[in-house]
Amino acid sequence: PLMGGLFVASIGSGLIISRWGRYKIFPVIGTALMTVGLYLMSTISPTTGAWPTAAFMAVFGVGLGLVMQVLVVAVQNAVPYEELGVATSGATFFRSIGGSFGTAVFGAIYANLLVGNLARSLHGIKLPPSVSSQSIQPALLNKLPPAIHEGLVNGVAATVNRVFLIAVPIAFVAFLLSFLLPEIELRKSVQGGVDP
Repeated sequence: PLMGGLFVASIGSGLIISRWGRYKIFPVIGTALMTVGLYLMSTISPTTGAWPTAAFMAVFGVGLGLVMQVLVVAVQNAVPYEELGVATSGATFFRSIGGSFGTAVFGAIYANLLVGNLARSLHGIKLPPSVSSQSIQPALLNKLPPAIHEGLVNGVAATVNRVFLIAVPIAFVAFLLSFLLPEIELRKSVQGGVDP
């Protein structure tokens, strides 16, 4: 659902921008939807159904789709034709760096929160000697006693919820910053080029 929303919003916004010639509204709406989607995903619990979960992911995906490619269009439109390649590669490079940095930061947050959440969820439950942090695999979960299974699932769910909740204010800051994006009229034709 997340990738489907991203795909539809990215293509749809591109088609609308090419006809309308305006792009600033898309990052504003996109970052707002991303903020809402992250908050909705922070409410997912082990008892949340598949349809609500899919809907929450789709909201985030649509928001992301409205932002990603539109920002590349904005960068390409803001520079002279001679600097188009540099601007495009720079935007792609910094997006890759941002994605890598974000993955590392949120992965570290997840890893640090998981231990405490598992300890709280499994408090007072005696683990069998065969169960260790190295032996827990998804296939083993259904073979565990119900109390241990529920404790592990609740600990992981609480950790994922907290990571999404931490991301909400960051997305909200992006929403506020999106209002600062200048809207420059899209080029009607390609200027420059190689002389014959």
